[in-house]
Parts: sequence; structure tokens; C-alpha cells
Amino acid sequence: MAALPSEKIYLGLALLIVAGSATGFGTLVLRQQRAEALPLPAVQLSEEPYAAKAVAAPPVKVEAWSAPAAQTRGREWVYDAFSPPEIYYNSRSRLFSVKPPASLVEGDAAGPFGLELVAVRPEPFRLQLIGYVGAAENWRGTFQNTRTGEVFLAASGRRLPTLGLTIRSLDVGSQPVTVAESMTTRQRVASAVVRDEQSGRDVTLTHRERVYTGTLFAFVAAPGQSATREVRSGDSFKLGEATYRIEKIEATPPSVEVLKEAASLSQPDRRILLPREPEGPEEGSPVPTS
Repeated sequence: MAALPSEKIYLGLALLIVAGSATGFGTLVLRQQRAEALPLPAVQLSEEPYAAKAVAAPPVKVEAWSAPAAQTRGREWVYDAFSPPEIYYNSRSRLFSVKPPASLVEGDAAGPFGLELVAVRPEPFRLQLIGYVGAAENWRGTFQNTRTGEVFLAASGRRLPTLGLTIRSLDVGSQPVTVAESMTTRQRVASAVVRDEQSGRDVTLTHRERVYTGTLFAFVAAPGQSATREVRSGDSFKLGEATYRIEKIEATPPSVEVLKEAASLSQPDRRILLPREPEGPEEGSPVPTS
């Protein structure tokens, strides 16, 4: 018996599948037709005419942002999310200055400060050795009272009760001295060891250089005035209707941080003042006593 071709086998299988599918779907249709039809609900129409109704808008809560507060560096340092200040760098003073946004500047913040910085100086020790006289074993120093300007001669062992100092020793010896743009030479230098009764420390004075305490003081004045006022950190004084407090004094660069309070100001005005003119070099280098 010859084998049937594969094409006839595939065709026969396809016919069987089609016949089975037709029988199954036909059975489902007959069952659906014989099932009892469910009644549809009646639609009740309203006799009222249609009227459009607007949906109520949701409530919106509006809050106004509070005005930006000034930073601790001063009233000009005001930052806003969309109006930043313009910041500048002063190469001479090595400090940053700022121009606040025009929309945020209050009237009193943009007004004159009423005080200027004239100069910043290191505070000299209250006794200075400026020279010497005499001979070996009998040296006497030429001293200056920086508080009064008095100049006097004194030897080792003398007590100065008005200054709270005692000269413990005075000596004159040859020491190497460096001369600018020249060779190092040996010169006679007078030195005195002074006992500071206030601090309980010994301070060495020399007639070749001034000795400083390490504290700074400043000279301030009203704008356009030549008369100055000597101030130190923590000092408060009244000028016109305003009260000024010296918060901080810096030597490098020379500057003074001042807090101003007045009845016309809504809040204190804090600013950093620079000298009127560039300061010249100091005579000699400061020598700390610590």
C-alpha cells in the first residue's frame, strides 16, 4: 500500500480542526439563543430643561514671603531668591563689598553712615626705651612714657609706680644689626628687661625698635571733619543722634567693623569701614610682647 503524500495529511488535519471549531461555536450559539433574555431597565427622563452648572473652583491659599533678612556682615548683604546682590572685591583692602538689589534697599540702609575710619594703629607698650647714656657698669636708659609723652633717664632697679612697671635690668652690648640693602653690621644696642606688674610678665625693650602690646586701636571721625576720636574694640560712643559701637578692628587689611543704632533706623546698621586714604608703612615692625 503506497504512503499518502504529506500534503494530503496536512490538509486532512486542517479540515478536521475546522470542523471541530464550527461544531463548538455552533453549540455555543444555540445555548445563547435558548437562554432567557433579561429585561432591560426603563429609562426615566426628567421633564426639567437642561441647565449647565459651573464647578466650584478649589480654594487657593495665598501667602506672601517675608522680606529677606540682612546678613551679619551688614545691612547691604541682603539675598533674595531672584534678586541676588552684586558683590565686588577690593584688591587694595582685600575685602568684599556689595551692592544690594534696588528692590530690597530700605531708605535707612542706603543713607549715610555718619562715621569714617581715619587710620588703624598697633598699640605701643606704655614704656619705650629710646636711647642710653653713660658707660659700662653705669648705664642709664632714656625712656618715654607713651601715655604722657614724658622722657626721663632711669637705671636698673627703678620702679615706676604710675605705670605699674619696674626696670629689672639695663644693658648695652654689641649686636648684629641688619641694614636694608647693605651688609649686616654690629652696633651697640641698649636693652632693658621691665617687669609688668599688671600682667606679671617680663617685657624686653630695645632702643632700636618700638614694642607693641598686640592690641589695635583706631582713629575715627565724622565725615569731612579733621578732629578724630581714638577707639578700641568694644568702645561705644554717641555722635549726633546715633550711637556707634566698635565691634572689631583689623590690621590686615586696616578696617573697622561698626554697629550703628539710632531712633530713625528700623534695625541696627552694621558696616565695615576702610581708611579714607591708603595708609603708609609703619616706622619699624611691631614686636609682640607675648
